[in-house]
Amino acid sequence: MNTKRIAIIGGGISGLSAGFFIKERFGDAVDLVIFEKEDRLGGTIGTTRENGYLADWGPNGFLDREPLTLEFIRQIGLQDRLYPSNSKSEKRFIYRNGRLWEISPNPIKFLSSGLLSLGGRLRISGEYFVRRKNDQSDESIFDFAQRRIGREAAEILIDPMVSGVFGGDARELSLGACFPTMEKMEHEYGGLIKAMIKKKKENRITGKKAGPAGPAGHLTSFRGGLFTLIEGLEKLLRSYIRRDAGIVQIARNSAGLYQLEGESESSEYDAVIIATPSYIAGQLLKPISSKLSLLLEQIPYSNLAVVCHGYKLSDIAHSVDGFGFLVPHNQDLEILGSIWTSIIFPEQAPEGFVLFRTMLGGARNNSIIELGEEKLASLAHAQLANIMKIRNEPSFRKIIIWNQGIPQYTIGHRKRLQEIENRLSNLKNIYLAGNAYTGISLNEAIKRSYSIAESIRAQI
Repeated sequence: MNTKRIAIIGGGISGLSAGFFIKERFGDAVDLVIFEKEDRLGGTIGTTRENGYLADWGPNGFLDREPLTLEFIRQIGLQDRLYPSNSKSEKRFIYRNGRLWEISPNPIKFLSSGLLSLGGRLRISGEYFVRRKNDQSDESIFDFAQRRIGREAAEILIDPMVSGVFGGDARELSLGACFPTMEKMEHEYGGLIKAMIKKKKENRITGKKAGPAGPAGHLTSFRGGLFTLIEGLEKLLRSYIRRDAGIVQIARNSAGLYQLEGESESSEYDAVIIATPSYIAGQLLKPISSKLSLLLEQIPYSNLAVVCHGYKLSDIAHSVDGFGFLVPHNQDLEILGSIWTSIIFPEQAPEGFVLFRTMLGGARNNSIIELGEEKLASLAHAQLANIMKIRNEPSFRKIIIWNQGIPQYTIGHRKRLQEIENRLSNLKNIYLAGNAYTGISLNEAIKRSYSIAESIRAQI
């Protein structure tokens, strides 16, 4: 049997996990190379460790509800480094009208709070009687929420949640692409409240502990920050990784092999996994398929700035008992919200201090990153200090700016994705990994890489 050559372009979590699954399945039967154009690995996953603070650059954890991810971590040998979030961080807040309102998971407490007007609360209660949408047309998250629970709830609850998760605009993102379970709940049960009631009955019968959307999971990270995962993978895959090795073009030769053109080399491979943002994948594939290239470049991305501030706990007059807060767009603030990371993971700030991660930008304010680090840090501090009643300047700060940082699953995403898959099937042995296609979370990225490794096993 001839040794097959497989190239992975991109050294983020998608590329590294794909590399791990490939070697775990094929061992020495494949010649694997992982190309990373930067000197560092991890993509949007990074952790600054400085003066007792641990500041994550992008995602700060994953939900421990996915068995594949947990088994992946066990195989890497990092299960002992897992760090579940603190129970004190369970409270979530929404900023409205100059104050923070707790979002209680208890329906009675939530509906009796003053976060929404009486009319808004009654409109949510009436969701049970809203008819299901019978056609299969794509619908925005905002239109779905407005139709089922009313405009006020859509603006105050759903809009900031979408900004916090996707850095996106709820009016532009596809419900079915972003939250397929929500779409399915309406199609199968007729509505959200009906789904919750029926699933609760089913769970009582089966003994399952899950909500209507499936197991909720517990936010989990690693000792030392999320970058610990990248470091663990690097140790295992070091001999296959080439840093500072950007690929600029992929071509196909007469033998059916893929020719990778880099800044300093040219080599041939039987199969290629592209684990880059979709717009970069489109540029790489242009010589092979201009139509596929165009489809990939049509997936939009939002910009995001992550501003990490460390404060002395005694300088904060507001309670920091919780996960953090989100800000609806109609509250006229530039910040999208703030996560109280050292409450979630206490090791991430020194004793007596608190670390906040405040987000700015997103699809509705992409240009704000042009302010630069200094102005973004000042703006985030000013608005955070006003909300949290902070008396003094921060003792620590780290600003990370992501230009085209988060893919946006806009209306028509699933149709575009189907066209992409059709084009890929014609090429054969080209695979697209990453978060631009079927899910933006770490769990989804790992699942996609696993599926690619399984597909390669079927092909080779």
